Amino acid sequence: MDETSRPRSRRWFLAGGLAVVAGAGAGVGAEYLRDDSPPLPPPPPAVLVQAAAAERALIADLTATTGGTPEVRLVIEQARADHQDHLAALDGLLAAYRKPSATASPRPGAPRSRAQLRAAEMSAAAAAAHRAGGLTGARAALLASISACESTHAELLGGDGP
Repeated sequence: MDETSRPRSRRWFLAGGLAVVAGAGAGVGAEYLRDDSPPLPPPPPAVLVQAAAAERALIADLTATTGGTPEVRLVIEQARADHQDHLAALDGLLAAYRKPSATASPRPGAPRSRAQLRAAEMSAAAAAAHRAGGLTGARAALLASISACESTHAELLGGDGP
């Protein structure tokens, strides 16, 4: 009898059976471990998160400040509406990204003087312009536009008085 016609031993069949079971188990295990969930969106760019936080802070400042002459109150109301629009636009951009960890919204504090509001608007305008310089396309244009609007608020709040 040559080797090809010799009967197979039980060990041979047992080893072959174990190999088949192990191979099938590995395939099932690999399929089980495969992650079919869609990939997470990337985290949002820090400059957009910072810009949204800055808008929230300005809204809080303007909400706390309702006094002054009728002309100043009108500027404050319009500036607050503008900042809410800025925040809505930024939130629209941020919606495409993974939600950042929750940050506390600024609470309205003590009312600000007209000079303090003007300084806050000037600072926000400079920060938005700086952030725009690090971006391209529509994002850069949005932040540049926000910067220009905040500069306008600063000018409208300019002058002497509370």
